[in-house]
Amino acid sequence: MNDPLVEMLSCVTDCRRKQAKRYRLANILMFCILGFLCGATSYKALCSFIEERFALLQAAFPSTMKRAPAPSTLWRIISLVDGAALEAVFRKHAMSQHAALGGGPGEVVAHDGKSLRGSYDTAAETKMSQLLRAFAVGTRIILGHVAVMVKSNEIPAMQALVRELGLEGVLCTADAMHCQIKTIEAVKASGGEALLQVKGNQPSLEAAFEALPAEQEPQDCHGETGKTRRNRQETRRVEVFKAGPLLDLPDDWQAYAVEAVRVTRTVLHKDVATGWNWRPTREVAWYASSQDGNNAAYYAAATRGHWGVENRVHYVLDVSMHEDTSRVRKSPIILSILRSFALNILRFNKVNDVADALWRNAMNLNRVLAYGGT
Repeated sequence: MNDPLVEMLSCVTDCRRKQAKRYRLANILMFCILGFLCGATSYKALCSFIEERFALLQAAFPSTMKRAPAPSTLWRIISLVDGAALEAVFRKHAMSQHAALGGGPGEVVAHDGKSLRGSYDTAAETKMSQLLRAFAVGTRIILGHVAVMVKSNEIPAMQALVRELGLEGVLCTADAMHCQIKTIEAVKASGGEALLQVKGNQPSLEAAFEALPAEQEPQDCHGETGKTRRNRQETRRVEVFKAGPLLDLPDDWQAYAVEAVRVTRTVLHKDVATGWNWRPTREVAWYASSQDGNNAAYYAAATRGHWGVENRVHYVLDVSMHEDTSRVRKSPIILSILRSFALNILRFNKVNDVADALWRNAMNLNRVLAYGGT
């Protein structure tokens, strides 16, 4: 990584008039990221962090600022931030982290949306904001976001994000909502491939996939059994079937659903009362792949890795960084992007226990200033 983050943030457009620029925008954005790295969750908490650590922050990031901003001043500054410019800086910073960690062609990039549940404002008749994120499974870096527009949904948002990121040679994964021909076209146009779950929203495709095992043997199989945890033992079997021209569907699906992947998940639930009786449950999921020639072990890793966007990003943002419980209603998307900056810095520095890191950072800011990527 070449440029310090604060210098990259100086590229974000400052829409304030000249007389109102008492606080340098790049420094304010940097201080907010550092505040999130120390456990702040609101404008008031961010201002308290800046006030308490002002001397150390000024020494690390010199500016003409004389004091910490008030919460009302901070949210007015944040409300004038150009979201598109901030996102451009975020993507540049994320890609440098991703490359430094060895990310590149062959990477699985998971896409999933998340609502900022506390961002709704009943008085202003404002619904909760929603972001769709692209997450590199291997490097655990968030690569980009796009806001889901009001009266829209995640489908066009993912198509736009895929085109904008232009990740060549990656495998894009998403849940069943995104099993759309236009989504696969967008992924292929960007130079990638798609692996999308198939459910009832595509009934014809799902029925065609379910008929494949009766017509042919799987090209490849892969099985794996996990450790017994929480009185459960999970076994997954992944099978790959040739699809494409074998599907009795329109030509578009024949061209884009090249392989069908069946994932059978069997879970044995231990009866805690008796200690020996195991009750089985079985789930079957189908996935459409636009790629040809991959083995079952590859698809097993990709389908399991997709859920990293849930447990390594969204779960951490909600439980450790308290994004869902935050009642910030002024520019919640800007703060969510800054929170993603913070999470990427933690992942870049190989932090696994985010909650513990935030607690330690709050006690010692020098830990944060020593992080790579800041």
